[in-house]
Amino acid sequence: MQLERRSDWLKLVGLAFAVVTLSMLVVGRFWWPTENGDWLKSIRLGAFLAVIFLSLELFRERARLASLAFLLYLVFWMGLMLNAILTDSPSSVKQLLVILFFTWVVMVMGGRESRPWLFVLGLDALAGAGFAGFSLLNKALQGQFELGYRVMNIKDSGIPGIADFGITIEAGMHYAFCFIVAVWLLLRARNWAMRLLWLVCTLVLFVYLYFTFARSAWVAGLMGASVLVLCMTEGRQRIYAIGLAVLAGIAVLVFGFEQVVYEFGSRGLTKRDEIWRVVFERIGEAWWFGHGSHTELGRVTLSTGQVVRNPHSLYLEVLYQFGLVGLITMLLAMAACLWGAWKARTDFARLWFSVMAAAAVVMTVELHFFVAAPNLVWMWFWLPMAGCLAVATQYRVERRI
Repeated sequence: MQLERRSDWLKLVGLAFAVVTLSMLVVGRFWWPTENGDWLKSIRLGAFLAVIFLSLELFRERARLASLAFLLYLVFWMGLMLNAILTDSPSSVKQLLVILFFTWVVMVMGGRESRPWLFVLGLDALAGAGFAGFSLLNKALQGQFELGYRVMNIKDSGIPGIADFGITIEAGMHYAFCFIVAVWLLLRARNWAMRLLWLVCTLVLFVYLYFTFARSAWVAGLMGASVLVLCMTEGRQRIYAIGLAVLAGIAVLVFGFEQVVYEFGSRGLTKRDEIWRVVFERIGEAWWFGHGSHTELGRVTLSTGQVVRNPHSLYLEVLYQFGLVGLITMLLAMAACLWGAWKARTDFARLWFSVMAAAAVVMTVELHFFVAAPNLVWMWFWLPMAGCLAVATQYRVERRI
C-alpha cells in the first residue's frame, strides 16, 4: 500500500512537470519573460524531470512500448541517433535524447482526454487567440492594419519580444496549430458558453492566419480543421459543415479568383523546384545514409539571384542528412502513427491524426532544422507523432484488456 502511494505521488509530480513542459512549448514562443535560450533550456529541464518522476509509470506501461507503432518509432529514432554518433555530432545526440524524453512524457500523459491535456490544449488555443487578437488590435491602433491583398503580411504584434516571429511562415504555422486545436475544442464542446468561447478563438485565429498570407500555414490550418470536421461530425451536422465549406470555396472563387490564380499560377512553387534540384545534385553518393545530422545544404543561388540555405522540404532535409534509410524509417513511423490514431477512433485521437495529416502535406514544401532544439518541427512533427503514439498504444492495451 505504501509503495502504491509513493508511486501515485511520483506520477502526480511527473504529470505536473509534463503539463508545465508542454505549456512552455505551446505558449513560450509567443512570449517568454527572459531570453529565448532560457525558454529552450526550461523545456529540456522540464522534460528530463518529468521522465525521472514518471520512470516507474513507464515500466508499468511497458505493454504499450511493445506496440508496432512505438517499435517503428524506436527504429526510426535509433537510426537518427546512430547517424549522429557516427558523424560525431554531440549536439544532435543531446537533442535526440531530449526528443525521446519528450515523446515518453507525452505518451505517459495518456491517449485519452484528461484534465492535464485539456488544460494544455485550452491554454494553447486561448494563448494563440489572445496574442493573435492583441497583434491585430495593436496593428490597427498603430495605423498598420491594411486590408489589401498581400499588403500587411503580419508576422508580429508591433511590440518587440511579444508574438514577434520575424517571418510570416513562422507566425502562420504557430497560429495554424492553435487554430486546429481551437476547432477541436469547439467541435467537442457540449454547452453554449464553451462553444461561444472556442468559436471566438477560432475566428480570431482564422483572421490572423489569413493576413499572414503564408500559403503553407493556410494549407496546414485548413486541412487540419477539415479533417477534424469530417472525423468528428455526422448526420446533419456534417452536411451543414460540408455545405458551409462549399459555399466558402465558391465565395473565394467568385470574389478572389485573381488572387487564387496568382497564388497557384503565377507564384507556383516560388522557385522551390530549383532548390530541390540542387538537393538531389548535392546528395552525391550519400543516398543511403546521407551526409550526417546537422550537415547544412550550403548556399543555393536561385535564378532570381536570391540565396537560400535550406531545402524547403523537411522530407528532403531528412534525405540529405540521413539518407534513404532515415527517410524510409521516418515514413514508416509516420504511417504507423497515423494508422494507430485512426483505429483508436476517439475525439482525442482525431486531434493528433488531423495535425499529423496536415503536417505530412506541409512538410513537402516547408519546415527545416529536423533534429534541433524546440522549434516548429517539434510542434508539427515530434509533438503530433508522440500524441499519435499515446492514443495508438493506449488503444492497443485497452483492446487487449
